[in-house]
Amino acid sequence: MNLDRFKNFEQDVRELVLDFEKQRESGGAYFDVEQIEVIADYYLEVYDVEGLESAVLLGEQLFPTSNEIRLRRAHLLGIQGQYPQALAILKRLERTEPDNTDVFYALATLYSLTNQGDKAISYYLKTASDGYQLDMVYGNIGDEYYRLGKTNEAISYYRKSIAINPDESRSLYNLACLWDHQGFDHKAQAFFSQLVADHPFSKNGWYCLGIVYSWLSLFEKATDAFEYAIAIDKTFVQAYLGLSECHNHLGNTARAVQALRDSLDYTSDRPHILYLIGHIYLQQCNYHTASTYYHDALKEDPSYSSAWDDLGYCSEMLGYIDEAAGYYRRAIDLEPDNDIHWLRLVRLYVRTQRYAEACALLESSRADATDRFAFDTNLLYCYYKLGHRNRLFALLREDAVEFGSLYPSLYSYYPEFSNDIEIVNYINSFKKPNTKSDAYE
Repeated sequence: MNLDRFKNFEQDVRELVLDFEKQRESGGAYFDVEQIEVIADYYLEVYDVEGLESAVLLGEQLFPTSNEIRLRRAHLLGIQGQYPQALAILKRLERTEPDNTDVFYALATLYSLTNQGDKAISYYLKTASDGYQLDMVYGNIGDEYYRLGKTNEAISYYRKSIAINPDESRSLYNLACLWDHQGFDHKAQAFFSQLVADHPFSKNGWYCLGIVYSWLSLFEKATDAFEYAIAIDKTFVQAYLGLSECHNHLGNTARAVQALRDSLDYTSDRPHILYLIGHIYLQQCNYHTASTYYHDALKEDPSYSSAWDDLGYCSEMLGYIDEAAGYYRRAIDLEPDNDIHWLRLVRLYVRTQRYAEACALLESSRADATDRFAFDTNLLYCYYKLGHRNRLFALLREDAVEFGSLYPSLYSYYPEFSNDIEIVNYINSFKKPNTKSDAYE
């Protein structure tokens, strides 16, 4: 059992949940209504639907008339996407307990899930009447205004949230992102600089200041900010990631790697950290060392498709062609919807003049590709190299309506096409239709 799931919970909550799970397995479990509420709320917070359902079912068996258990049933229905049923329960609870802010909050969340932002805001404001966790509530209101396209109101509520809690991570980060989207990074820099001056132990404030500095390409200042965040909380994994990225921009490869290695003791996703270290070495064209870290990542998570893909690329660059093809195949099997995995294997085949294999791969996958033109350009070239001219021109005709405006770019991909008079004549005589291909101009 992974006890890290209790990292941010009190010891008594941990013990209560573990006791519940033990008794659930042995049968005959009994808890009072307040204990079931705590157990259900734990599962709700960690998004464990199966656990929440078990807690709610037990609560309904033991306390069939409890409104608190009915409220948890509504939460469960909302998570399961059964919105009308959840709304019916919550509306009955609202009529029964017209001043219950927990019901208001649940209604606000449900309206948010169903994209009814104005109603969600109305109920979040009702929730705020008890003065409890206003930093979170105001942050939620900020999110709703942002989704409604009302950025000024969103900013106002994010700032209200931060005024109550200068370390409220969601509001801080969303405010930074909003100002960045508006091109107000210098305004954000001034705001967060003042915030950490007033609240020097706000780790999330320092983190956001580091993010803003990095957006402004002030990487040395950004590293200082991230280091302050880590000094406040040595387990702050995101700050290590930001620190590593800044050192990488500054050309400090060793320090970039060390920042990631320092985070390994605290991260819940070791394979990703190991993958990021490998990627730093990949950027340095140090394929042997990059491969070592990709292998380490895959030992911990064999389903990490991006690691298989980049391991294939390293092997290809080192001349291990058959190994590379196998690694690309593994990435494709794990994540068949990702065009990159297919195209890397195709380009390996093309580079090694295995055109027939590339053709077979492309013909079997192009229909489901997200960027079909990328697949078809490679397929056109393979047909050209194999002398399949009928197939080549048939594909050109097939793609003309959708991708015809892109045909001149084929010369830059494959200069050989410019020496083929038939291909040149076809592209030159092509009359661009008034179709959605205009979007590519």
